[in-house]
Amino acid sequence: MENGAEPTCPRRTLDRTTRTIALTIAIFAALSLTCALLSDGFVAADACTHYLYARYAFADPVNLVDVWARPFVTALFAIPAHLGGRMGVRVTSLLIAIGCGLVAWRIARGQGHRRPELAMLLTLGQPLLFVYSFGEMTELPFALLLGAAFLAYQNRRWFWAALLIGLTPTARPEGFGFVALAAVGLLVQRRWAVLPVLMLPLLAWDVGGWMLTARVGPWWHWLIAAWPWSEAGMYGRGNILSYVAALPVIVSPLVLPATAIGTALDLREGARLAEDHLRACRFLTAAIPLFVLVVHSLLRWLGKFGSFGEPRYLLVVAPFWGVLSAAGWEWAFERLKWKHPVRWAAAAALVPIVVNAIHPAVPIRLDADWKTARQFADWYRKSSLRERFPNVIASHPGIFYFLDANPTGNNRTGGFTRGLIGSPPRGAVLVWDPIFSAKNASTEDATTLAAIQAAGWIARPDIDAMLNRSGAQGKPQAPTAPAQDWHVFVSPTERSTHR
Repeated sequence: MENGAEPTCPRRTLDRTTRTIALTIAIFAALSLTCALLSDGFVAADACTHYLYARYAFADPVNLVDVWARPFVTALFAIPAHLGGRMGVRVTSLLIAIGCGLVAWRIARGQGHRRPELAMLLTLGQPLLFVYSFGEMTELPFALLLGAAFLAYQNRRWFWAALLIGLTPTARPEGFGFVALAAVGLLVQRRWAVLPVLMLPLLAWDVGGWMLTARVGPWWHWLIAAWPWSEAGMYGRGNILSYVAALPVIVSPLVLPATAIGTALDLREGARLAEDHLRACRFLTAAIPLFVLVVHSLLRWLGKFGSFGEPRYLLVVAPFWGVLSAAGWEWAFERLKWKHPVRWAAAAALVPIVVNAIHPAVPIRLDADWKTARQFADWYRKSSLRERFPNVIASHPGIFYFLDANPTGNNRTGGFTRGLIGSPPRGAVLVWDPIFSAKNASTEDATTLAAIQAAGWIARPDIDAMLNRSGAQGKPQAPTAPAQDWHVFVSPTERSTHR
């Protein structure tokens, strides 16, 4: 209800809430679909990788258990990618984003917010969530799982809460931390019977991966052995406050003060946790996003587990940011006796559109390295080199996207790894780019030009000249050339037939 006014009829209030929700979804969907149609680039390189995994999931079922692919996300995107291509996945991402908003609304309603539709509006009004609503990433699917699990916990639906939390590691690695936290929560609630449910998704993933990949070793150890992350990544360390500085991009600058107020209000409930279940849920609404913020800040500061310091990591708790923002927004309007909180919240949510008009961030265009990847793909598709060297090894996902090829095909031996590069296979062309080949979250998936040359790969300066501006001016680059250039090599032994 509007501040300072009592409802004259419950049905009228319901209708007003329904109209607000419907209008919010309609505007959000229209803007997201427009950007999806106009964007030829990806929101991140990982988006292209996840799209390719999903697109070829039926042709290569191993994609459904691949650790990097994230089984839940691949399975979620597989049918849309197969039937609708990239646009099918983007529409699915839009529906997931709307689902995050609806979950935030239900959480706020269950916690007694006077205007719970504010939670949905301020969730869908998050600038970065909007950008990822037409992306092919893992953050929003994870956020939907986590938000739905918390909603089930809030409603004391213990089985569904345990099952949904158990699925979170199959969407993103943060899920392992939440499985541990959920186990503690279920122990506090003395729900011993549902504790095994937490482990069912991980058990199914481990057994399925072991069976599909025929990996050597005991089945119970497959997931641990297959995990690709290095404890110490190659991205270095960052400022411990980098994620705090990114919060305006997450919740929107004009909404951030309300988010801080809502966080303080819900944390205050921690002093009375023993009184009832709802107070505990309010406390957790603030504690969960703060937990994510602190852990990612520490990982970035310590340079551990491939943390690159990207703000998108905070999107995994997008519904919680929305609920906290709504709580603070309500409190401020009630204390200051301001009217029309929903209208002003909508205005604040639309401010990024004005900012985008001045400094365009969407639609998303192809960066220079993606254009180079497209140039190589176009050339290779028409080149006679393809007959003698039919297998492509590359770390840049754009290579496979523009070739419309499965990056995990060829019996899964085409991965850009030090082990494969150290023993050149027959009939392969190796593409080294200065971004993904030089640094990676996993040290096994990056190498140097000197290491490639030492392994016996044959440099092709003529192709380098085509791809690099300096080469185009008639100065072919040697394998020890500056790291800003692309380099192409072929294996010492070619193949006589084209696969």
